[in-house]
Amino acid sequence: MSAETLFVAIAAYRDDDCQWTVKDLFDTAADPDRVFVGICWQTIPEEDDHLFEVTTRPDQVRSVTFHATEDSQGACWARHQVQKLYRGEDYVFQIDSHCRFVEDWDQRLIDMLRACPTPRPVLTTYPVGFTPPRELGDRRLTYPTADRFHDTGVLVNGSWTTGLEEAPPTPAPTALLAAGLVFAPGAVVTEVPYDPHLYFQGEEISMAVRLWTHGWDLFVPNDCLLYHDYTEGRRDKRHWSDNRDWHALSVKAAKRVMHMLGTEESDDPDITAELDRYGLGTARTLAEYQRFAGIDFAARTISARANQGRFPMPESEPSRAELRETFTALFRDNKLGNLETRSGGGSTLGATRSLRPALKSLFADLDIRTLVDAGCGDLGWLAEVTEDLDLYLGYDIVEEAIEDNRQVWRHRRNHLFSTADITRDALPKANAVLCRDTLTHLPDAEVLEALRRFKESGIRFLIATTFTRKGDNAPIAAGQWRAIDLQAPPFDLPPPLRTIDENYPEMGKVLGVWALPHLSL
Repeated sequence: MSAETLFVAIAAYRDDDCQWTVKDLFDTAADPDRVFVGICWQTIPEEDDHLFEVTTRPDQVRSVTFHATEDSQGACWARHQVQKLYRGEDYVFQIDSHCRFVEDWDQRLIDMLRACPTPRPVLTTYPVGFTPPRELGDRRLTYPTADRFHDTGVLVNGSWTTGLEEAPPTPAPTALLAAGLVFAPGAVVTEVPYDPHLYFQGEEISMAVRLWTHGWDLFVPNDCLLYHDYTEGRRDKRHWSDNRDWHALSVKAAKRVMHMLGTEESDDPDITAELDRYGLGTARTLAEYQRFAGIDFAARTISARANQGRFPMPESEPSRAELRETFTALFRDNKLGNLETRSGGGSTLGATRSLRPALKSLFADLDIRTLVDAGCGDLGWLAEVTEDLDLYLGYDIVEEAIEDNRQVWRHRRNHLFSTADITRDALPKANAVLCRDTLTHLPDAEVLEALRRFKESGIRFLIATTFTRKGDNAPIAAGQWRAIDLQAPPFDLPPPLRTIDENYPEMGKVLGVWALPHLSL
């Protein structure tokens, strides 16, 4: 087996074009010797003999055949049967049985997958149309969108297209899957196998969420490499036209999808069968997917950006998502146990009574007119200090806190809030960055990364919590607390230019002030 092999997975239901699809994919491949095809044929003997008149590279085509009306159980079941023909190829390419290809599609897909900025990418989109035998349509890009919730409760995709002249330099992130084109490393077959218990509707959103929660990231190709026959009325032989029990299969499948996605729980063992094998992954949570996608399955709501097919770039490091989940749980569950502020007792008005005027004086002395608040929480205690600044920029990793701040402080035109991970995200240039009671909850590596981000931003001054008497820099997990000493290893900052005493004499808690450009980080 050569170094870069491909497995093309095709589920064919009484389709006379499948034989031509196979011929075209071999004819147009840059290296047809490395391409292997798996087909699940669903046919009626004798009646469908014409489907097999053309054979191309039979030694590279594996197939399994089922009686269309006696054995077949729908599209997802058929795709599952195809995956059983996979033999460890480097890549898997799922398509429909009536497609055409551009020249060198195999190498171009591999190159495109490598251009994705995360380690476990999946390319997916709806192919543009062609008219048989091979009249290809205009080369365009298609972006899947979250269109609506069907009457069954299952999310239904939509799409929009644009010309290749608008193509981004690399594949665009998406939260949705289009089953007619899925290209990924071969490991996806064994890690996230197709669910044979689904029928048709719910296939795409189910697979999208399963892939994402297993740690795979979805991207829309930035080139047009595949065409699909959408000709109205051309294929009148469908599973639901030949099988009377199709509706029952479809209803059961929809209930299965809704159970898995938290829309409607079921205790029917037929609905929940084998979800340990064909359910969600553990690399990321369903809640994380819904925030990433802008979709709420239980409430059946779709955000504007999801409806437009606009999604953020996925995070390449699992630890980043874990960090967000840790601090979101602290905020959401009020684990610090304070009624006034979920930032904890150290951020109450009483605890900061002497700190606030001292900060005002510091801002005046150092001519601080623009401030980045790294770990802003709910802003409550600091609000009277920031009121007269030219610009206050509050950042926090907890999205709920940021959304709350945008509502509570929307009357302040000089206050802007954004979600950010201060250990990884670039921050804007400002006169100073305030990082009070935030680094105390981070492990050493994340503290060092945050300090580097602060310096790289071009900010003049760092104002951060440090403990001068009993800071021990003890190892902690994210979300725990320690008395951090920024002058001790592994941080080794020089003595601060100024300090503001926070009135914890035993611990020596202060806000230290450093000139960021002079720090060696």
